[in-house]
Amino acid sequence: MLNSKKLIVCLVFLLLFFALAGCSGNDGEKDSKEAEKTAAQTDESSEESGKENTVNETKELQFTNVEERMQLKLDDAKYSGDSYDEEKVLQILEKLPEDLTAEEYYYQMLSLIGEDYRSYYKFFNNVDTSFQGASAKPGEAKAPDSVKQKKQVNVSILFDSSGSMGATINGETKMQLAKKAVETFAGGLPESANVSLTVYGHKGTGADSDKKLSCSSIKQIYRLGKYKEKSFEKALDSFSPAGWTPLAGALELAKKNLEEQSGKNAENIIYVVSDGVETCGGNPVKAAKKLNRSDMKAIVNIIGFDVDDKGQHQLKQVAEAGEGKYSTVRTEQELNKFFEKETTELINEWYDWESKNVNKYYDSESERVNELYDMEDNMVNLAYDEETRFKNLTYEMEDRIDIDGFEIREIAEDIAYDLREYARNTAYEYREEIRNKAYKHRENVRDKAYEEREDLRDKE
Repeated sequence: MLNSKKLIVCLVFLLLFFALAGCSGNDGEKDSKEAEKTAAQTDESSEESGKENTVNETKELQFTNVEERMQLKLDDAKYSGDSYDEEKVLQILEKLPEDLTAEEYYYQMLSLIGEDYRSYYKFFNNVDTSFQGASAKPGEAKAPDSVKQKKQVNVSILFDSSGSMGATINGETKMQLAKKAVETFAGGLPESANVSLTVYGHKGTGADSDKKLSCSSIKQIYRLGKYKEKSFEKALDSFSPAGWTPLAGALELAKKNLEEQSGKNAENIIYVVSDGVETCGGNPVKAAKKLNRSDMKAIVNIIGFDVDDKGQHQLKQVAEAGEGKYSTVRTEQELNKFFEKETTELINEWYDWESKNVNKYYDSESERVNELYDMEDNMVNLAYDEETRFKNLTYEMEDRIDIDGFEIREIAEDIAYDLREYARNTAYEYREEIRNKAYKHRENVRDKAYEEREDLRDKE
């Protein structure tokens, strides 16, 4: 009996031991599962937090119109352009929350593969449709257009009024013929030119007793200024053939009168109309050299009217010293031809001016129009490339992520379309403006050149 009771007690203890052990195992398993659950929740929370931060980072990329899109700073879009890597981009997109809107997906993708249009925006907002003014007209400075400072042409005519100018040719005195030719020439100068008239030897006679008076008779009778027909005619009518020939003195006075017309923006030209050599003891060669080598750098041209061989020799030397040209004329027709030749040279200069500036405006127009075409094409192609990448990514996302990419594609298509239209329309408007302005400039040049040529021909 005792043994039976002991056996029963042992069995009871064993049962209690197994019961306690079972309870302890269940609690451990429960604690382990709770820990795993807590860890999973922590990881999920961390992942959601990361996803939320990724979404928030795109807020600064949002825009409302095409110009705002073009100004976006996308330096962090490391998979744009040549750096595009579809697989890496997809791996990033796969980690995004699946409940994002199409617009949110678009901005996420933009932050990764968006193209930078800032250079195009800057270009299209700084297109210069203006044109420089025409280059210097005949008789104006050949300085750069940016200087916009005209070169003042000063024509100083020195008229020999010595007694020998009273000799006749075909019924008219040399002086009468010379006056008509000079008047026609002065009247045909460009409107921008200044002209002066100086007479010498116009007092006294050719007698020795009058030499001092005549040699000191040098006067500017038409002050340097714009040509005024009546005033110039009056000045020409104020003298007649008289005494000696103080040519050197006339050149010295011309130098004095032109002293204020020096520098790179002045062009000084002297025309001497004479029928003989210096007779007052002066040195016209030296005087001409001083004129040419002074600050005014005057050119001395000599028109020898019915001059003998001795006279021609000296007058050629004077022209050479003044770095000008000597021309001899013996008849009214030859004298007129000389001045007509000067006028013809001016007419040809207007032809050259017209051709140069018309071509200049064609070249300027072509250069900028072609640049606009290039920028337009580059931006249009860039927008196409960007749109294509967006679309390809959405198709891949539909396969790898359970999303509908249709709305994302629509957003990408609309924005790409707006970008292309901006480039096309803006470039077109600028091209038309440039073409119209270039055409007007060319027409103005043609009209001006034609007007000046006709005016010169009418005055011949």
